[in-house]
Order: sequence, then structure tokens, then C-alpha cells
Amino acid sequence: MNTSEIEAFLAVVRSGNISKASKQLFISQSTISQRIKSLETKLEVRLIERSKGVTSIKLSHDGETFYKIALQWEQLMTDSKMLKQKQYDTNVSIAGVDSINNFVLTTIFRKLVSDHDSVSYFIRTHQSDEIYSLVEDNVVDIGFILQERVSETVIKEEFFREELVLVINRASSADVTLDSLDASKELYINWGHVFQQWHEQHFGYAGTLGVEVHTGILINEFLKSPDYWAILPVSMAKAFSKERSLQIIKFKKDKPIRICYLIYEKDNNNFKDTYHSILENKEMMAEHLQLDESEVTGEL
Repeated sequence: MNTSEIEAFLAVVRSGNISKASKQLFISQSTISQRIKSLETKLEVRLIERSKGVTSIKLSHDGETFYKIALQWEQLMTDSKMLKQKQYDTNVSIAGVDSINNFVLTTIFRKLVSDHDSVSYFIRTHQSDEIYSLVEDNVVDIGFILQERVSETVIKEEFFREELVLVINRASSADVTLDSLDASKELYINWGHVFQQWHEQHFGYAGTLGVEVHTGILINEFLKSPDYWAILPVSMAKAFSKERSLQIIKFKKDKPIRICYLIYEKDNNNFKDTYHSILENKEMMAEHLQLDESEVTGEL
């Protein structure tokens, strides 16, 4: 399989049909079709379901799976092109889960970029398991993850611990107890095995009966309704409360926490200066990880 075949596949998926894809790539429809067919032959799967008289495309099950792979390929190609275009002394790739990148590390990222103008930084967002694989393959130099995994080549260090709080969108938190919460309205993100154990102890199950999501943006959207509730890191709760009036309720005893780990490949020396800079600037995270008394509306 080659670059032009994958580009043709992505263009067809994004535009919805071969005609629009051909205009987008400035090639004929027959060329597009040939490239898709060649890709299917090499992969030995059908990527696109074909029906007579139907112009819009529909991906097969294998096509949907390959689409995710093609997106990763596209990102890697983009990163590679940027490496060629930018003449930096060092290139460092950092990957973190959504809630760490967007709610905790923003000030550190800005500091890195401003202090090291000879370094080209590639900052990416993935789930923990994906980050492990990227670090193992030396595609990513430094990872920030919540879910642990056994690896013979990846070094894991505890980076920080963060308190979790109950967040609801109601006028008052006076009558809120864990027993009073509707389990089907929980907005759930797995904050790691320590949180799973806490959740099972207090709710009777490690997962959720409500809505499981993977991004803070989705939780913030659901929290516009007073029906939903979530147990969130302080950093996320603080950010959301700036946008609207939310009840932030702390746990007095047996406080739930999440642990963020920093990981890197043991033989990778490309990122050492960045690694030390991150450790030296850890105190910059404090503003995100600590709640002021004025921000707390209740306790459980």
C-alpha cells in the first residue's frame, strides 16, 4: 500500500462519494476507484460497500477499522513533513490523555515552548493504552497516562496525585448524598485503578450505570443539565465552574484520587532536557490542582 492509495481512501470517506473526492484530489474518478480497489486487494478486505445506483459511500466493518488506522498514518505523515520543514536542533513528541493535556499541563507546555525555541514540540492527545504503544515504538518520547500497563521497555514514574470531587449542576448542594444520586445519570471517566476500587467500594461496581465518555468536553456538555453528575479531578471541576455555576462537593473522608504517571522508553535519550524541564516546573501545576475554599460548595 502506498501514500496515494491511503489519501484516496481518506478523501472518499470525508467527502462522502468518489465524485467529490476526485475534485478534491484533482484526479479522475476512475483513478480514485483504481486506488481504492488496489488498497482492498493488498489488505485482502473490502473497505467500501458498493451498491448499484448508490453514489454515497458506506464503509464496511473492516473499512471502519482501517479508517482509524489511516487517520494515524495521516498524522504520522504530517509530523514527518513538519520535521523536514522545520530545522530545529531537537524534536520532542509528548502525548497525554485529554484530561491531563487540557486541564493540568497547559502552563507547563507554554513554558517549554517559550524557554526552548530550538526544540520542535509535537503535543498529542491519546488514550493511555495507545500512549504506551507509541512510547514503546519511540513514536512518542514522553507520555502522561492514567492507566497502568506492564512493559519491559517503558519506565513509569508517578508524576502527581489529584483529588477528585463531586460536580453537579444544581441550585444547592444541601441535600446531596451519594445515595441520593441517580446512578443512571453518572458521567463516568475511568480515572485509574485506584479510582475504580473506590467507586466499587462506594457504589458497588467499578464501572458505571450511566454515561461513559473519554473527553472533558463531553462531560461539560452533559453538565449543562441538572440531571447529570460526575466525579471529576479538581483541575477539571475548576475549569468547568468558570463557565457556569456548578456545585463542587469535596469528600471529607476516604477521598477518591487519581494518579498521573509519566512514562518514557528506557533507552530513549532524545527528550532528557525536556524531561528535566518538566520536573523543574511541576509547581506550575499547583494552580490547577488546588481548590480555594470559595470554590467549594459542600462536603460529603
